[in-house]
Amino acid sequence: MSSDWMYLAEIDAWNPATPGVETLRFGSTGYVTTPSETPANAYYEPRIKQPALYRFDAGVGKNTSRGGYGELVLANPDRGLDGYVNYGFDGRALRLLAGPVGSAYSALTVLLRGTCLGVTWERSTVSIRIRDRQEELNKPLQTTKYGGTNSLPAGIDGVADDLKGRVKPLLYGTVLNVAPPCVNTSRLIYQLHDAALQAVTAVYDNGVALTAGATYADQATMEATAPSAGGYRVWLAGGMVRLGSSPAGPITADASEGSSAALRYPGSLLNRIALKAGLTAGEISSADVSALDTACPYECGVFLGDETATATALDTVLAAGYGFWYFDAAGILRCNALTAPTGAPVLTLEEYGILELDRTASGSGDNGLPVKVLNLKYARNGSVQTSVAGAVTAARREWLKLEYRTVTVTDSAVATKHLLAPTLDWETPIVSAANAATELTRLQGLICVRRDTLRVTTRIPDALAATIGTVVRVKVPRLGYDAGRDFRVIGIEQDAIRDRITLTLWG
Repeated sequence: MSSDWMYLAEIDAWNPATPGVETLRFGSTGYVTTPSETPANAYYEPRIKQPALYRFDAGVGKNTSRGGYGELVLANPDRGLDGYVNYGFDGRALRLLAGPVGSAYSALTVLLRGTCLGVTWERSTVSIRIRDRQEELNKPLQTTKYGGTNSLPAGIDGVADDLKGRVKPLLYGTVLNVAPPCVNTSRLIYQLHDAALQAVTAVYDNGVALTAGATYADQATMEATAPSAGGYRVWLAGGMVRLGSSPAGPITADASEGSSAALRYPGSLLNRIALKAGLTAGEISSADVSALDTACPYECGVFLGDETATATALDTVLAAGYGFWYFDAAGILRCNALTAPTGAPVLTLEEYGILELDRTASGSGDNGLPVKVLNLKYARNGSVQTSVAGAVTAARREWLKLEYRTVTVTDSAVATKHLLAPTLDWETPIVSAANAATELTRLQGLICVRRDTLRVTTRIPDALAATIGTVVRVKVPRLGYDAGRDFRVIGIEQDAIRDRITLTLWG
């Protein structure tokens, strides 16, 4: 570590003796906050040996945002930390701050706000494994389950032999032909969403559309009043439908939540999913949500009928903009559609400040080349059906056989220049053909052209402004960068013990 640069770590841990959470404080050098600072008069014991080898990959083009991870190593030759061996660290918060030696606490930069995964006690060191806040979202979004408490013919909670212990479905945006569970087999009641719906536009029995009746005002009316034979009625507040006749085959439905099309855009869906996962409104970047909806004004939909992780649900939503999500150093959930690097760069890296520079790809394909053929998939069929009732039209039969509709573009210039240019199949939650065509054109301009991916290493103090999604300019007399080329930051590796940071840049 540089002698003119210091690191502070703040680690929450459960003290079983108190019992309660304590904040443990350590530094790469001894440090004490002033009486007027918050925290006041806090002492940071000089034990940091390795201030977190840390790596984050936005997962651009992989439809998987990959949380950051790393390790903080504390010196323990005197066994002074052994008193914490019974403390609980896993799942607790950790912050890493940095700045010039002697800086005021308020002037320090937060490099990382993460979660402790566990602690390894070694001969003369203590190693703390770290993940960023994405770790908190690698657990099921839906935790509410059916109790199996129906006393048939009454109830909407299933019975012990069918739904007990199964999670209730969640529906965000607009979905097509999804299969809801039957929550009352006597009264033929099915649940599409564990909350209110905006509309149920169609219900199908083995592919045949049923006739819609008037909506129900409440659960009691729904249970007491059956629809007409061959029809269905909806209780929107409960996210349920009731059939008027025993089904001949699988029951599926088209449905929407969100009171307007704009509330079914990807940013708005991400916001509601994150709130459902337990984040507060203040922990979600409202500016990013609005920017995502502006960049990708597409009606989308996600149906979750099992114990899907929140992270997976967010990945599905962000596929609408070839995008990614992450938590920033302040612990705020951020989201971005991938866009070309435009606007003023937050920093310019020139040859004198670059320690290493490697161009690892010249395109966004999985082999590092521009994409030749782009197949964008949309209008997901939630229940693929190959055997349906005879009354189903030929066109509908063909629709039901496929999971997605597809729009395609072939870039002849790329195909001519790059004989090994790949094909990309990109699955999205976009609903309409018009929106899919718009996104196809947008993506063609992003990934069917030369897009360099660089790994650039510099000193941490020289690159603190470079965070995920920001624009960085590289200006060196090679690779055509003489006048400078702009890139978007899509990955960060911090090696604080060597005061180095490696940026993965795309542009």
